[in-house]
Amino acid sequence: MSESVSETADIISEVQKRYEEASSHTSQWRSRARDDLRFFHADAYNHAQWDDAVYQARAGTFGGSPRPCLTINKTAQHVFQVENEARQSQMGVKVNATGFGAMAEAADAIEGIIRHIEYQSNAQQNAYACAIQGQVRAGLGWFHVVTDYVPGVDTFDQDFFIKSVPNGLSVYFDPSAREPDHSDQNWAMIVEEMDRSEFDKLYPGHEDVARDPLSGLQSDSDWVSDNTVRVATYYRRSEKEDTLWSVPPMPELNFPGGMMRQSMMPEALVAVCRENKAPSRPIASHTVDKYVIAGNSVVAQGETVFSLIPLIPVVGIETRATDGNDADYAGLVRALIDPQRMFNYTASAYVESVALQTKAPWLAAAEAIEGYTNEWSQANTGNAAVLPYNAIGEDGQPIPVPTRIEPPSGSTGHLQGMQSADQWMQMVTGQYQAEMGAPGNEKSGIAIQQRQRQSDTANYHYTDNQAMALRYLGRLLIAAIPRVYDTQRAVQSLGLDGSQTGVVIDPSMQASAQVALPPGPDGQQQTPPQGMSLEKQRQIEGAILAINPTIGRYDVEADVGPAFATRRQDAFNALTQVIQAAPALMGQIGDLVFQSADFPLADEIADRLKPASDDPRLGQAQQTIQQLQAQIQQLTQQLKDKQADLSLKAQGQQHEAATDLLKEETDRYKAETDRMAAIGSTDPEALRVLVQQLVQDALRNGGRPPEDGAMPAVQDGPPGPLPRLPSSNPPGGEIHAANPVTGAIEA
Repeated sequence: MSESVSETADIISEVQKRYEEASSHTSQWRSRARDDLRFFHADAYNHAQWDDAVYQARAGTFGGSPRPCLTINKTAQHVFQVENEARQSQMGVKVNATGFGAMAEAADAIEGIIRHIEYQSNAQQNAYACAIQGQVRAGLGWFHVVTDYVPGVDTFDQDFFIKSVPNGLSVYFDPSAREPDHSDQNWAMIVEEMDRSEFDKLYPGHEDVARDPLSGLQSDSDWVSDNTVRVATYYRRSEKEDTLWSVPPMPELNFPGGMMRQSMMPEALVAVCRENKAPSRPIASHTVDKYVIAGNSVVAQGETVFSLIPLIPVVGIETRATDGNDADYAGLVRALIDPQRMFNYTASAYVESVALQTKAPWLAAAEAIEGYTNEWSQANTGNAAVLPYNAIGEDGQPIPVPTRIEPPSGSTGHLQGMQSADQWMQMVTGQYQAEMGAPGNEKSGIAIQQRQRQSDTANYHYTDNQAMALRYLGRLLIAAIPRVYDTQRAVQSLGLDGSQTGVVIDPSMQASAQVALPPGPDGQQQTPPQGMSLEKQRQIEGAILAINPTIGRYDVEADVGPAFATRRQDAFNALTQVIQAAPALMGQIGDLVFQSADFPLADEIADRLKPASDDPRLGQAQQTIQQLQAQIQQLTQQLKDKQADLSLKAQGQQHEAATDLLKEETDRYKAETDRMAAIGSTDPEALRVLVQQLVQDALRNGGRPPEDGAMPAVQDGPPGPLPRLPSSNPPGGEIHAANPVTGAIEA
């Protein structure tokens, strides 16, 4: 036999064994729960509130005239009182951050995610209401948490859904669980009958499910029949042992160290921890496996994302199993059985006693109705306007007027019995006439609330057990959310007032919660102002909260109380009284007053009365102004620097121009000086000839230069260089003025 076949046989054998164990453990409760449900649903047709032997005797089954068997079902109203009070309450889970990096904003987001799971599952009206019905009527109700693909979207993402369990008797659970909320149960199963044709559609390929019963069951077992298949959804919780290591930091590998499970560590790292004798301790984690069994085959199996059994009980009044006694669970119906039967019996006897009495007859002398016998014979059946009679007898004497005798009356003992039975029903439930709607002596609102609180206290164990189931649900979902939301995705978070906000789940974040702000006017990513809380950041338009559910530790508590609309109305009434006592506070808390109001335009009025300091747009505007001011300062400084550069460049250009001009002037002056020095060192005789030639040329041209602009060559004398006189001041020397030569030019 292969390993898979052997494993399948082991699972089927385990399921069969535990099915029988649970059936034996709760057999007494199952029998009584069926009777309680029949008693609750009793009416004039099924007579389920009457003992079978008594009903047959009164109905004339064994001979005799039939007698009244009335069913006045007051039990249902007492049960509905508890159930409807729970329906009016707001049932939910409150999540608290308890450390290890957890933040209050992340806790609020997870709480809103759980609330959205309840909303998309319609858990308040379906799963919770059905479980509470089982709790109050039969002593035990259930609801079921499953995972499935997100409906209506082409995606592989999964989400959580809370399903109802219409028949609480179809759940078989671990009898060894010791916690009041059964959170320590290690297995549970739902066993349901499914039509064979429907089974073939849901589980194709398993049409050949054997009709033979499971191994160990008797041949007359009802596990499998010709037309139906009993399908068991079996959950099994197992423990996995592991070792937690405090891994030392390794800077050479850029590894910061920290707490790690050995199952997640490579062998080399485990060896390093052992060599360094790093601290370690054994730990254990839990996983839940799911098996779907039909007939004697396992048609589906796999590991779930849960660490607790996802079948959650809502307990009524539990009686633990003791030596020789099975476990038992009771609801409100169980205590009402005897008072209700007494009420039905006395009511029937009262009606019977009245019915057996004669109708109220007339008392009249024969002479008085002589001749009017027909009229008087119909006096009790007809509505005659006048009843004639003979007022004078034959002897001339007046005849007494006919009179009606005293009408029949019911037995006062039966009436007192009905009143006593009604009082006993109130006593065993703690619900007296005022709680059931009868007018009382209470006049003020506080007095009425105190009377209602008495009934709440008498049946508070139902409310507290509902809260235990919700805490179970919260722990289950908080542990499973990181395993389902294991990639970055956007989910919906639902507030107490029903408002929905988007939340991004990012398992790669380094913090449990942070806010992503939209881009600013410049298109750059905004950064929140320093010191602004996450709550204020979330109020900025376009801001989105992102959380990492894998960071931190969270705890849950149940929130079972008045609905949000009721609490909102109570808050409005309280604030209205405060404003009436101190009208000056309207300027400070006016927005809160209208936020709690429930009439049209109340929210708009609250927004207009809200202080400007509370508007997150103010902080955003201040941040934008600060950014713009910083940009203006930066641009102003850049402008000043540019102007300084331009000024320096202009000054440099002016300095260069002045330097060039000074150099040009110096060169020209030097050339002139050299020329004068040359002239001063020329032979006087030759200079005289030169001057004469220049004068002649000037006279010849009429003082005009030649037309072509070229100066004529000047004959300096004989060809060759001019003879120079000795001089101690050569051309280009430090002294730029030539030494005068005496006699160079004659006067």
